[in-house]
Amino acid sequence: MGKISDFFARLKKVKHIELIVGATVIVIVLAVYFSLASCSSDGGTKNATANADVDNLDYCTAMRVRLEKIVSEIDGVGDASVIINWDRSVSTSLSGGTENPKATGVIVVCKGGNSTKVKLDVIYAVSTLLDLSIEKIMVYPKS
Repeated sequence: MGKISDFFARLKKVKHIELIVGATVIVIVLAVYFSLASCSSDGGTKNATANADVDNLDYCTAMRVRLEKIVSEIDGVGDASVIINWDRSVSTSLSGGTENPKATGVIVVCKGGNSTKVKLDVIYAVSTLLDLSIEKIMVYPKS
């Protein structure tokens, strides 16, 4: 019992212990938050292709792969690359599970991106799939 009393006596002598404890708690909370983030900043696996088994990918990567595949199939689009920006806040549903993140913006680069008709077709397809307003979707021509 003497060792515990000595430990707490030494602990009380440390100046600004509350700042040290607070900083430690913040570091732990941030580490847990970033380790549990539902999507990595590169959208998951960098080398995922439209032919990948999307069921084995995380939600963000699977949506990007599916979107690239479906956009590429639109008449006049050709080869397409997609970047999706995701809302990083993850909420918990009433059933206790986590919900998928919400897309906040999309950039599509495709061969037919210089055609107004192709741009509109791609924008409306992406808007419908991701439930995203059309002003948050940009389509550019691929060089």
